[in-house]
Amino acid sequence: MNALDLPKFWPNRQYSQFISVDGVEWHVQTRGVGPAVLMIHGTGASSHSWAALADKLADRFTLVMPDLPGQGFSSALPPEEVCIEGFARRLQGLLQALGIRPKLLVGHSAGAVIATHLTLHAQFSPAAIISINGAFLPFGSAAAPVFNRLAQWLSKSRLLAYVTAAHGLFNRPVRNMLVETGSNPSAQMMRCYRELISRPDHVTGTLKMMAGWDLGNQRQLLPSLRTPLHLIACSNDRTVSPWQSERLSEFVACSKLYKIPDLGHLGHEEDPAPFADIIQATL
Repeated sequence: MNALDLPKFWPNRQYSQFISVDGVEWHVQTRGVGPAVLMIHGTGASSHSWAALADKLADRFTLVMPDLPGQGFSSALPPEEVCIEGFARRLQGLLQALGIRPKLLVGHSAGAVIATHLTLHAQFSPAAIISINGAFLPFGSAAAPVFNRLAQWLSKSRLLAYVTAAHGLFNRPVRNMLVETGSNPSAQMMRCYRELISRPDHVTGTLKMMAGWDLGNQRQLLPSLRTPLHLIACSNDRTVSPWQSERLSEFVACSKLYKIPDLGHLGHEEDPAPFADIIQATL
C-alpha cells in the first residue's frame, strides 16, 4: 500500500508515507517544523484523529502521527505482541527507523498509556507527556478479566469483523457511536470513522487491542513517573470518566490537571484550540 491508495478525502494525505519496520508496515504522517512531537491515537482511531490539532501546531512542531499496528492503514502485530509493551516497543522501532527522537509525547485515551510506558521504561526521555482523556485505570478487578475475555473471543471471529464492517457503511450507526462518547461529531469525523469501521482489518485490530489491554503493571508504576505529566480531562467524556485523570493527578507527583468543559472523549477532534494552547505552553 502507498499514499495514493488512501481515500482521497483522508486528512493530511499529502503527508502520509508507508514504511516497513521489522515486519510491520506502518502508515505514518509527518508534518510541520520544529521540535518533534509523537502523537499516539486511542483504540479504534487512527492518525486522522489529530488532523484538526495538526493544523494548529504544524508551524511550531514536527508532528509524527502513526496509525498503531492493526488499526487505520498499518498492518497488524503478531498476536503475542498485542499489548501495551508490544505497541510501545514497536513505536520505538518506528521512530528509530525515521531517525526521530520526540521532545514531547501526546496520547489520547489508550495512546496516553502507551506514552507513559515509553517513558517509564526509559525508551524515551521527553520534556513532558500530555494525556488527553487518558484511559489509565482498569474497569475494576472483577470486570476487567471478563471484558478482556469477551474481546478476545470477539477478535477471533472474522465473520463478526465483516458484519461490523458492513454495518459501518451506514451513516446513522457511526454517528450514534460517536455521540455516545460525549462528542458532537463533524461531517469529517463521521466520514473518517465510517471508513475505518468499513475495514474488517481495522475492526479486528481494535478488538485485539482491547483484548490485550492489561493495566495492572502500569498502574503500579505510574507513581514513579518523573517526567511531567499533563492530564487533560473533558467534562462531557462518556467513554473515560474525567475522574480517572483527577484521581491520577493525586498520586503522580509530577502532574498537572486541566479540565475542559463541554467537550467529550474526542474533544481534540471537536475543538482543537484549547488542546493546542496547552501543548504550545508546555514547550
